[in-house]
Amino acid sequence: MIGSSPQTKQDLLNELANLRDVELNFWLDIEPERFAHAVGEAWSAADTVRHLIKSTAPVTRALKLPRIFLQILFGQSRRTSISYRDLVERYCAVLAGGGKAGRFSPSACHVPADVAGWQRDLIYKCKAEIAALARAVEPWTEMNLNCCQLPHPLLGKLTVKEMLFFTLYHYEHHRAIVAGRLGTSGQSTLSISQRIGLA
Repeated sequence: MIGSSPQTKQDLLNELANLRDVELNFWLDIEPERFAHAVGEAWSAADTVRHLIKSTAPVTRALKLPRIFLQILFGQSRRTSISYRDLVERYCAVLAGGGKAGRFSPSACHVPADVAGWQRDLIYKCKAEIAALARAVEPWTEMNLNCCQLPHPLLGKLTVKEMLFFTLYHYEHHRAIVAGRLGTSGQSTLSISQRIGLA
């Protein structure tokens, strides 16, 4: 995968495994008190992880539904999936235009006394969600990944493959924001965007 962007179903599964097993450890390396509390008006790292879980779960649920049901609900794509690079550029343009998380923003919550335990639990939940998404992708064929589509709140209808591109980048995007905010490197490995020259 080094030097290329995800293209095939196997590429996507490899990236999801790397996200679950390697990249999410970034969040565990943040000092618990810094993880739990916001910096200024921005979300805390904990809020960000909760946002990532909240936005990934609907994709997992959708991929578990019968494909014919998705086609009835959202139609069938009549175009070829765009590349990971093009999807990222399109999403970044929407964000630059003022796009927000909307209903996928994390809800208000009380920070528990055991902050370190809460941090571990959130990361475990996030890893479990990524694992569930990977399992949901397994039965899909390359053709179905490109033909079926799902609605994205900012990008409109995306093919399932494009939605998976978005999901991968979404984690990378928020990790980079939090790393910059907290003054950490945020780079446990080369990110997808670094590999293909977007970062």
